[in-house]
Amino acid sequence: MNVKLRELIKNIPRAVKDPWQAIELFWRRIFPFGIRPKDPEAYRIGSWSYGNIPRLPIDEIFPGIEGVDVTIFRAFDRDLWTSLDPQEIIILSAVVKFSNATNILEIGTYNGNTTLNLAANSPDAAMITTVDLPPDWDGKLELKVPELSMNVEKRTEVGSQFKNTKYEKKIKQIFCDSAKIDWSKLSIPFDIVFIDGCHYYEYIKMDTQNSLRHLKSGGILIWHDYGMYKDVSKVVDATAKKIKVKAIRGTRLAVGFVE
Repeated sequence: MNVKLRELIKNIPRAVKDPWQAIELFWRRIFPFGIRPKDPEAYRIGSWSYGNIPRLPIDEIFPGIEGVDVTIFRAFDRDLWTSLDPQEIIILSAVVKFSNATNILEIGTYNGNTTLNLAANSPDAAMITTVDLPPDWDGKLELKVPELSMNVEKRTEVGSQFKNTKYEKKIKQIFCDSAKIDWSKLSIPFDIVFIDGCHYYEYIKMDTQNSLRHLKSGGILIWHDYGMYKDVSKVVDATAKKIKVKAIRGTRLAVGFVE
């Protein structure tokens, strides 16, 4: 019997005794965020409505990861709508440390906070390659992207958070449109690729296909903004028909595993 159905039957006697409370609790189950959420965070999380992959706890996806400790820099120096939130950066850093990844690619540098934390939680000999558009970008992209799907941030801030830190020596910045990357010049294959660049369907699709071709056997592909952006979610769902993909509960992270 379905777990929710069993729970409903179990609570019938209580509902009969206090029907108004039962109605209120039932309404909350159907509309958990209420009509007017008291906390703005409920709006943000409530917008993660795309994607068909069931969300699972991180320790079910990576058994044993609960024993991993991570070091997080500038945890709250971020825009929660566009950057990884604190929970996401903790989980991503833990996956890197747990997997002992030494060759990592990030597509979408922005201010370099994620790059910094990838470097901080990887082995001393690791190299983080991170890709973003150049500071003098002319405004043209390799693939045609609708104006509403453009998510190019300030060029002057690219990599600013990892610059002049002790981890900068572990980071290789590449200025390039991700659709024009010459993969033969990168240190392939990668242990982990993290995709958080252009969120338009054609870019996500190309970044995903290229990444899968250049991940080692046993490698991990991680997408940000699964559930939040329709195009990202469509590509991830399609990829889940080809390889094993899991979505991490409480985050916008989806993880693909290359055999």
